[in-house]
Amino acid sequence: MRCSQCTSKRVVRNGFYKSYQKFKCRNCGKQFSERSFSFFCRHRFPEEVIRNAILFCIFVSTRISAFLLDETIQFHPTHVSVYNWIKKFANHLSKLQRTMNFSNIWYVDEKFVKARGSKDQFAYLWVVIDDKNSMIAVHISQKRDINGARKVLELAKKNAEKPPDILVSDGLLAYIKASKKVFGRKVKHIRAHFKAERFMHKGCYYMLSNNRIESLNSKINLWYKKFRGFKSIKTASLWCNMWMFFYNVMRPRVIEHKTTSIHQLIM
Repeated sequence: MRCSQCTSKRVVRNGFYKSYQKFKCRNCGKQFSERSFSFFCRHRFPEEVIRNAILFCIFVSTRISAFLLDETIQFHPTHVSVYNWIKKFANHLSKLQRTMNFSNIWYVDEKFVKARGSKDQFAYLWVVIDDKNSMIAVHISQKRDINGARKVLELAKKNAEKPPDILVSDGLLAYIKASKKVFGRKVKHIRAHFKAERFMHKGCYYMLSNNRIESLNSKINLWYKKFRGFKSIKTASLWCNMWMFFYNVMRPRVIEHKTTSIHQLIM
């Protein structure tokens, strides 16, 4: 083991803090423990309490999460502590490197969300998914225009590391110009809302509508209700990216995919 401050190998055991082994560097005098390098550094509550609070808070508010901890495992953190834990978890997820294999058919849609500081009455959440229901990109913008559509398609192209073969959207005109700017003319852009459109592409027959992403929007609404609006565009982006990671990696879905436990994400 190396010292966390001077990277020296002159590290010796130095007693215990609760059940955690402490260490001391003979070179610089720095003291640290096994927990100093983990997600739970400088938290006085046990790991399982913090993990449970984070999982509860993904589905319900911070106050209800604190109430559930009190009723289930008899720990009494404040709702402010729960908020700080879930925010730290969201920032932690944003730093993780992750790759996914997305399909070649993408769906894009936008929905209204409340965010303080937006120029309009509402801000706009843009979402791109593939035909396996995996979320490729999310973006929060202040206006419902071509810039917001272009930004989310650029993020999707960057995250997937490839353009799609087919892009399905509703009737918003901004998608037409944004698709041409980001993907060029090789990507087939289909405008279909609830009624499926029939078409041929590269010798294959397709019948596609935007119902798949509309179904996802209903799940986003259930999660979004607990916020009663976001405090800013920046925090809205943070929470939406966290939920995208949770939906792709942790949440079980009808279409089978490999899930990851929160125990593997924060250690």
